[in-house]
Order: sequence, then structure tokens, then C-alpha cells
Amino acid sequence: MAYGAKVTGCTVHVATEQVDAGPILAQEAVDVLPGDDQSTLHERIKAVERRLYVDTIRTILQRERVS
Repeated sequence: MAYGAKVTGCTVHVATEQVDAGPILAQEAVDVLPGDDQSTLHERIKAVERRLYVDTIRTILQRERVS
């Protein structure tokens, strides 16, 4: 926000020994809205993260059932 970013987001990836190095499973952008502060933006990111985690896990489980 300090640099004028208009979008941020969240990523679900496989955990590896290196930080943020695992394969990406899902990503979603979150817009930075006029009037946002760290708190309001953080709350919107957390809401997207929670849904994205559930959606990603559901997708993985559905693929395993098909196999």
C-alpha cells in the first residue's frame, strides 16, 4: 500500500524446506480498495485465504476419488 499497489493476493502452495518454493496449487488476487488500511485489507485477504484453502483441499480430494 505504501508503494501504491492496486492489487495483492494469496497463494496456496505445497510446503517445502525452502520458504515459498513449493509448487503453486491455487492463487487469487485481492484488490486494494480506496480507503483501505492494513487492517481492512488484511481482513479481506484472510477471507479469500480461508475460502481458497477449502476450495483447494476439496479439489485435491475430488481428484483422488476419481483416480
